[in-house]
Amino acid sequence: MNDVVPFGVVIAVISVAGLLAVLSNRVSERIRVPAPAIFLVAAAVASDLVPVLGRVPVLTVQRVVTVMLILLLFDGGMHIGWRRFRAAGGAVLWIGVVGTVVTAMGVAVLAHLVFGFDWRAGLLLGVALAPTDPAVVFSVLGRREISGRSGTLLEGESGVNDPVGIAAMAALLAAGTAGGWHAVGAGVASSSWRWSWVPWSGSPVGMRCR
Repeated sequence: MNDVVPFGVVIAVISVAGLLAVLSNRVSERIRVPAPAIFLVAAAVASDLVPVLGRVPVLTVQRVVTVMLILLLFDGGMHIGWRRFRAAGGAVLWIGVVGTVVTAMGVAVLAHLVFGFDWRAGLLLGVALAPTDPAVVFSVLGRREISGRSGTLLEGESGVNDPVGIAAMAALLAAGTAGGWHAVGAGVASSSWRWSWVPWSGSPVGMRCR
């Protein structure tokens, strides 16, 4: 219970950062650059200007990611609805899980062969880039909306691939600190089990509330 207040402070700070991210959409509309890209650059600058951000405990990061992921999936469920998801559920799961893994591996191979990354660095880059986000697509398209099955696939896949990407990233990071590549299998299994409940704690509730 001693860490409840510090965790609340962290959530409050991140909420303010989220508000700034929303406001960055206006800048994005003017310069035609996806808002997430602007916010990532701002976050990188902030991490250099405020060194204490690099000393945030890993447990706090995990808790924050869990809370934010549940909220994102809840919002996604609200937008999709049960009927739309049921019609495209199989394709959403296939693209979100298998598509994310294949994309991560493809980026890793490209980074290794073209840019000379070692395999672990290439996989880390691939896992970081593989999960897509509809915010990027919608920022590029401007005010135009994607409707029908394509819109459902985009919104649904973006919710499914986040836990997959997080589990893979956690496994790769564990491999770097737990004795090498033989730890990847155990890390994937452990992380997948840990994060498997997250999609079902946010999306279904959002669908029911729609």
